[in-house]
Amino acid sequence: MEDTLGFWVAPLLMIPGMALLVISTANRYSQLLLHLVTNPSDSVLRRQLPLLRGALIALYLGIAVDAMAGLLGGLLIFDVVLARRLVIVLSCLGVACLVAASVALIVDASRDPLRRGE
Repeated sequence: MEDTLGFWVAPLLMIPGMALLVISTANRYSQLLLHLVTNPSDSVLRRQLPLLRGALIALYLGIAVDAMAGLLGGLLIFDVVLARRLVIVLSCLGVACLVAASVALIVDASRDPLRRGE
């Protein structure tokens, strides 16, 4: 039983880190929206909205997939082979969501909002 505990708990350990990214990204997204309410013609910042929205969606999806991996891994503990395969596949999907969100956030952070010609 001790050997099987680690593999289904592992995806749950990624959730707090992803939650921190959600908090910071959601904060940046809301600040951007507030700025666009006062300056609706700011096209540079308007182009950043889809990046941040996509990053948030990927992070939320990654958290959901990792939570599902942990839950299903725990529920299917009687079938260790199936549980292990399922947890590995779902964990990889959760990591892929994290990578996609990270790429979107890197692109967003690399844009200089003071340069208007981009």
